[in-house]
Amino acid sequence: MKWFLRLPLLVRIPLLAAVMIFAIAMLVTQISVLSLSRQYELLTERVGQVYLDGLSASALPAYQANDLEGINRALRQSLDFYLGVVDRQLALIDRDTGIVAHVSGPNLEAPTPPPDALYHATQGYVYEQESRSIWVWRELDDQGIIAANLDISAFAQERSALHFRLVLISAVLSMVAALGGYLVIRRMQRPLTTLSEHLSHAVAFGPQQIDESDIPLDDDETAALMRTYNRMTTAVQDREQLSEKLAKQDQQALLGRIAATLAHEIRNPLTGMMTALQTIRMYGNNARSRKEALDFIDRGVQSLQGVAEATLNAYRPSSPGPDLRNQDLDDVLRLVEPHAMRNGVKITKDIPHYPPIRLDAFKVRQIALNLLLNAIQTSPQNGTVSLQAISLPRTFSLTVSDEGEGLPRHARDFLLGNAATRNDRSLGLEVVHRLVQELNGSISADRPAKGGSTITLTFPVKEDNSR
Repeated sequence: MKWFLRLPLLVRIPLLAAVMIFAIAMLVTQISVLSLSRQYELLTERVGQVYLDGLSASALPAYQANDLEGINRALRQSLDFYLGVVDRQLALIDRDTGIVAHVSGPNLEAPTPPPDALYHATQGYVYEQESRSIWVWRELDDQGIIAANLDISAFAQERSALHFRLVLISAVLSMVAALGGYLVIRRMQRPLTTLSEHLSHAVAFGPQQIDESDIPLDDDETAALMRTYNRMTTAVQDREQLSEKLAKQDQQALLGRIAATLAHEIRNPLTGMMTALQTIRMYGNNARSRKEALDFIDRGVQSLQGVAEATLNAYRPSSPGPDLRNQDLDDVLRLVEPHAMRNGVKITKDIPHYPPIRLDAFKVRQIALNLLLNAIQTSPQNGTVSLQAISLPRTFSLTVSDEGEGLPRHARDFLLGNAATRNDRSLGLEVVHRLVQELNGSISADRPAKGGSTITLTFPVKEDNSR
């Protein structure tokens, strides 16, 4: 059955219809043959009853006179004269005494006992398949039964020949009808074949319209279906062209956002590095100051490299940055101090000493830098911005607080991931949101009663050596 299911649908349907036509035709033929066989048996039984009418007339007087010799003589005379119907055995049976007389013809070596069925019915027949004969019987007077075993082998041969001819003719006609049905259904399916081929071509190479010459003009429903497919093909082609155009525009927009992000993220470390260079110019003779400034510049260069790798993560997978240390957050505070001084904002910190944490230091520095810059930007003069860090065995938290007017609703929703859009001023928050997701962290934003806003970031810390 599996081979049939592997055939194309446009072949299975007409083939199944042809098989059904053939099966139904053969079934009707068998029913007809069985009906004819039944009628044949009934007609044979009626012929036997007619034969018994004459036999009863000759044997009844001797039976009533209890003349056993007369009964046998009457039965023997009936065996000697026959026309059309050949009798093989004749028997007269009394219900009380049993078989009174039983004679057989010369073509039968020994008589066979009558069937038991004649003792239970007033008249009837029983067909014997082996001898191709039939037993018929009827009542004779009140207690007697006259029975005859008739040879119907010639009739059986004729019936078998008729059966064979009917089956053969029916099979030939059924095959012709099935083949015709197959061809007719295949012809009716020709438009569907064309449509199926175009659909297969659409899957492999894209949609292509059906030629007008292949659309049947005499079949309105099929023609409407094919024209609908052509309209769908036109719509799909237009959509693909529009999608390609939009993809190019989206790529250009993405490149612009990448460039803006890089400019935004690189500018902040450069400001701190310029401050470190100014420190070297002013206090270059001081070995300690010079070393701190050079170390700061070195970490700033590493931070710039990490910023570039994290920003370009959408195009290629980046290798993880170094483990997070206390010095990383101190560097971030040094980067934002010049900006805070220009805005008249004070920065406080609560960063206890902790061992290296298995978190990407580049990404955490970017997150903290963006949050601090946004907090300084929104804080009033003489306001305070604080950075707090809490290191636990399995989590690490950063909290940035300010005394400004609080995050705008759209910025808060975007930061928490409740908004799919952004404006041009939320570029830093977009970077924060993306990097926190990459670190599998969570964000919470509160608005204290005294004013301002508090943003808390919580990151899971893995205990193994993988990130």
